[in-house]
Amino acid sequence: MLIGMIGCAARQPIVARDDASITNDVRARLAVNAQTNPSDLTVDTKAGIVRLTGAVATDDQRNSIERIARDTPGVQAVDNNVRFGAAAATTP
Repeated sequence: MLIGMIGCAARQPIVARDDASITNDVRARLAVNAQTNPSDLTVDTKAGIVRLTGAVATDDQRNSIERIARDTPGVQAVDNNVRFGAAAATTP
């Protein structure tokens, strides 16, 4: 039983992917999410680290965007520079 619990607790292996594939995958995942507007966001990836920039209306949207990026295969870390709030959402 202990072996079964250890196996379930193990983290998934890191998937090696090139930065362009990771960026495209994150953008595609953001595009299908109802809470995000990918046209207001910039996604860049370098060495598996995804950098998110842009503006959204709420902190929940900001957190959702980061979670989507983190859950994308091959992502090592996320640098979330997305701003939120009324002023941030109206800035081009």
